[in-house]
Amino acid sequence: MFTIQLAGLNIGLENRYGFVRRQCANYLTDAQPTFCVAAEESEIEAEIEGSTEEVKTTVKDLVGYSESIVLFRKICYELPRYSALLFHGAAVAYKGKAYIFSAPSGTGKTTHLRLWMRARAKDLTIINGDKPVFRLEDGTFRVYGTPWSGKEGWSNNTSAPLGGICFIRRSADNRIEELPLPEAASRAMKQILYPKDPQNLYSMLRLTDELIRARPVYLLSCNISEEAAALSFKTLTGEPIDGGTQTGSTGAN
Repeated sequence: MFTIQLAGLNIGLENRYGFVRRQCANYLTDAQPTFCVAAEESEIEAEIEGSTEEVKTTVKDLVGYSESIVLFRKICYELPRYSALLFHGAAVAYKGKAYIFSAPSGTGKTTHLRLWMRARAKDLTIINGDKPVFRLEDGTFRVYGTPWSGKEGWSNNTSAPLGGICFIRRSADNRIEELPLPEAASRAMKQILYPKDPQNLYSMLRLTDELIRARPVYLLSCNISEEAAALSFKTLTGEPIDGGTQTGSTGAN
């Protein structure tokens, strides 16, 4: 067993294999855990059985990797007790604020983040490429890195207050608009892992409602181009991505 600090919480992981400890190396702490999670062999086996063929053929330590997934899922189920939640998306920090790109897998959030990095690499810090954690602290959501970060492995043990959320969908033209609350909620709920425990589920729903009201939530319809990145950067940060002019159009409901 070892303990990590994640989103300001000390979490004990009762591991059977070494994979997850190596994965969490940058998050280790000697503090006493606030809560602990463990994965049964049957749960690890079920995770392996449900893995895609790509995972089964490309992951070298499939057993250790599967244990890691089970442990993280159990952590996420407990997070609502502490005003925190997992949000599926890519998180990047710019000038002290965190910006989130979220979309179904394969839509282009990673490519879009690469375009931001290509233009402003010296000014940006990737918080997490796939599975950041949001925690409500003193009325403000803060975005934290986690050791679980998607196939690119983009992860830093850092955090920043939430500056905005941008959902992405494919389109021939580039356009960005602020979403009304009902649509923002609908899209957000598809990117959050919901616990089965009724009390935790209630807490998660309350957090989701507060999240979509906390900061602007946008929908970027785009063709995954440099112009699309310039449009989202200008809208979210208020600055041109390269000192030039904004390309595309903005809309508001």
